[in-house]
Order: sequence, then C-alpha cells, then structure tokens
Amino acid sequence: MSKKGGSSHFVRLRAHKRVGVVKRKAMKWLLSPAAGPHRKEDSISAGVLVRDVLGRAKTMREVKKLLNAGGLVVDGKKVKDPKRPIGLMDIVSEPMESKLYRMSLSGPKLVPKPISEKSSARKYLKVVGKRTVRGAKIALTFHDGRNYIGDNNIKNGDTCVFSVPDFKLLSHIKLQPGARCLIVEGKHRGEIAKLEQIIQRPGSHATEALLSGQNGQFVTVAKYLFAVDDEFDA
Repeated sequence: MSKKGGSSHFVRLRAHKRVGVVKRKAMKWLLSPAAGPHRKEDSISAGVLVRDVLGRAKTMREVKKLLNAGGLVVDGKKVKDPKRPIGLMDIVSEPMESKLYRMSLSGPKLVPKPISEKSSARKYLKVVGKRTVRGAKIALTFHDGRNYIGDNNIKNGDTCVFSVPDFKLLSHIKLQPGARCLIVEGKHRGEIAKLEQIIQRPGSHATEALLSGQNGQFVTVAKYLFAVDDEFDA
C-alpha cells in the first residue's frame, strides 16, 4: 500500500528565503511544519526553531527531549510537537533559558526577536476575516487562525492586541491614516512605516496605501500592512 499524505521533511535549499532558516548548505533535510495556525511558507516548525535557529539542540532527538521537558512555550502553551508551525507575532518563551521572543521580521526574514517580559504579555493579531454568526454576533478571524466574537467597530485589516496567556482583548488598532504599520509582504517586507493614505483603485485592482518610511514615501498594497502601536518592539 502506498504512503498517503505529504512528507514531513523537504530539501532545506528549497525553503523560502524569507523564512529565517540557517545551515541551508550544511544539512540536506528540513523538518516541515505541520498544518496549523500559519501557512507553511510563512512559518517554521518548532523543531527547526529550537535546533537550527536558537541552537538549543544538535539533533531532532534532543529537540524532542527538550520539548517534552517543557523547554518551549508558544503563546503561553507548552509545545510538544516538533512540527508545530510557528509564525509571525507568536510569543515564544524558553523557560529553561529565561528567554522571551516575538516572531517578527528582520528585513524579509522571519526571526525570533528578544523582547521584555512586559512585551511578552501582548500578542498582536490582524483581522483577516469577519462574518455574522448565530445570535447576530460578529465573529472575527485572525491571521493565525484564531476566532473571536467581537463587534462592528473592528474592521478587516485592523489589529487586536490580546493578553498572553489568558487572551483577553487589551486594545484595538485601526488601519487608518496615522497608524504605525509593519509591512509583511512585497519589496518593503520588514519595514516599519506610517500610513498616510488608503488609495482605492477602480475595478478589480487591489487597494493600495501611501506610507512614509525612513527613506521617504512609497506605495504598497494595503493588505500587506499590519498595524501596530508604539509599544511594538520593531
């Protein structure tokens, strides 16, 4: 009987360059992230994060021992599966090392950025879907697959800030002129800029945005923006 389903590994050199994977030429195989809260091309597996990025293990066997011992916590929950996908804005903790990180962007690459204990209690979630459910309630879907019952004041493209680990809504950042934004796609991926104007294009053309960055003004697609506040560690 033939094997069904995708492979749990793929050739390391084929990994998208925006995923911050190291040792591309030194090792052939890369543990593929399983299906989960983040898209495969926008995430890395917990095993790769622990072994290749953070350097806490030399083999996948050591990774599994560390995970089983509670050595990695994501968004306040212990991670035991080495294939668990980890992506943008996830809060990562290494209790044994007393290290805290937010998965963010360094240039175009997804990397764990060290953050303070105060920052680790805040999770940024972009609204990517909105619908009405039973009881005339408004259900929001976030970029990491979470769902939340919100209200009509929160629009697609806005950002909600939740507490970690209890996930209570702390604040709401509107995607509107004046907002501080992280660009998560396109040639400006990884840059922080101020949103100046939303530009509606006719027909089927994507809505664009005019922003001001360190190198002056530029235009990008509006859906590439992730609104953040002044407390966000760039």
